[in-house]
Amino acid sequence: MKSHIMIKPQSSPSPEGDQSSVTWPIKRIHRNRAERSEVDDYVVVEEPLEIVLNDRSIAVLMRMPGQEKDLAAGFCISEGYVRHARDILIIHHCGSGLPAPGEEETDDGTGSRNRVELMVAAEGLLTPKGPDVLRLIRSGCGAADVTALSETLPHLPSGFTVAPSLILGLGKAMRDLQKLHHMVGGTHSAAIFEATGQHVTQAEDIGRHNAVDKALGFCLLRRIALEDKVLITSGRASYEMATKAIRLGIPVIATISAPTSMAVQLAQDRGLTLIGYLRGGRMNVYTHANRLVGA
Repeated sequence: MKSHIMIKPQSSPSPEGDQSSVTWPIKRIHRNRAERSEVDDYVVVEEPLEIVLNDRSIAVLMRMPGQEKDLAAGFCISEGYVRHARDILIIHHCGSGLPAPGEEETDDGTGSRNRVELMVAAEGLLTPKGPDVLRLIRSGCGAADVTALSETLPHLPSGFTVAPSLILGLGKAMRDLQKLHHMVGGTHSAAIFEATGQHVTQAEDIGRHNAVDKALGFCLLRRIALEDKVLITSGRASYEMATKAIRLGIPVIATISAPTSMAVQLAQDRGLTLIGYLRGGRMNVYTHANRLVGA
């Protein structure tokens, strides 16, 4: 069965929108001032999102509202629940009120905005390793169970190359795109770039894994190839983050933070170029520096 999904590119959620942030009255206290000022401050919104796959709840993600379909698709494919984006027949954000651009569906707006339902062709369903239970995935830590998945992951081809000078500029390029973070704080970012430095998409969320899944899902649902792209993230590069990149064929991942030992070992074993501490005009290349032309 072939997917009939048609989704046109859409922008990331606006920082001015009322879904991603709210105002809250606070008392502001300064070290060198006796008075306390009362002001309204922005707070990033955190809400659960239930993902239902072929009528079965598979996860509840704690996330920032926005890009729900991208998040659900990115999660299901990068976590190994769904084989390919083309296997997704229907993806429906309950309670969205309006159909997505180019998508033929109706919604009376009465459902919960905190649920995404996917219908997937039988041949596209996979069974990830680990317990078959509904997982509550906290916004900062990813899945609680870390299993030995390396034997199920592909080995990335070595043909893709990119200039080190270009990578060095992508950390700032991603930060410049973080409109919500500049206004509210408290969010992580993930961005995908071409080898030329052209920006493909960027996403923000309270969870680093969610931000990555939103960016990946944006590309997957729009049939944008990932095998010749660079993924830049703001959070630490964990084993699970490296797994997502490898499973989807992304050859280079760079973070402005640090990688973990398991991420480095997995990247080395599966041919992923893993870069950390991408900031201040420097970077640490932990694995497969051969992809960086001139490195």
